[in-house]
Amino acid sequence: MELISALEKFGLSEKESKVYLANLELGGSLVSDISLKSHVPRTLVYDVLERLIQLGLVSYAIKSNKKYFTAASPEEFLNILKEKEESISEALPSLQELQKLKGAKKPKVEVYEGLEGMKTVMNDILRSNVNEFFAYGSSRSSYEIMPAFMDEWHKQRMKKNVIMKILYNNTQEAREKVKKIPNTLKYADYAFMPIELDSPTATLVYGNKVVLQSWTKEPFAVMIEDERMAANQKEYFKALWKIAKK
Repeated sequence: MELISALEKFGLSEKESKVYLANLELGGSLVSDISLKSHVPRTLVYDVLERLIQLGLVSYAIKSNKKYFTAASPEEFLNILKEKEESISEALPSLQELQKLKGAKKPKVEVYEGLEGMKTVMNDILRSNVNEFFAYGSSRSSYEIMPAFMDEWHKQRMKKNVIMKILYNNTQEAREKVKKIPNTLKYADYAFMPIELDSPTATLVYGNKVVLQSWTKEPFAVMIEDERMAANQKEYFKALWKIAKK
């Protein structure tokens, strides 16, 4: 199931993943054998194989008037990704120009859901080429929900010398958290607001963006891209920082 999940993330459907894996294990084989191995109905296997052939993940040869299918080497996935990356890299400047043509700088609001959405938001901070960002409000930690990702994220943050300033709610949980993860606090400063509230919500401010995060069992974030609002939130943060306890 892990292999199927990995292939689905690459972009294959469940049936395409099953047929590819069955063909990879069998080697050059007939449709009937692939169907039996993959537990995908034979009538569907034909269509799935055609799709995989178009993707360059399966080839075939005719022997004794019979079609034998062979799965491409797994390394082909990397070649496909590389081609996609090169294609998008070439198109990126034009895509960015197209984005700018939206004209008036109206506030843009986007909602990100689930762990992948939260990762997208955190990675956006590093992609924004900001020197620092501010965070306040939460007494909980993203480490509780996605520790491995946050470890790597902080490594990348420190590599880019991105400074973070954090205002935690003044709770025992927050103070214990700060003691346990000193390595992530490089290029960082933190203080505690005079608010003893255990809250899963946090506000991030960086560049021209304000992000409202909710670190619950079903996490989500609301990203607001607006220059005035971001500037206002930065001033609000600085005011809170003056009265916070270090």
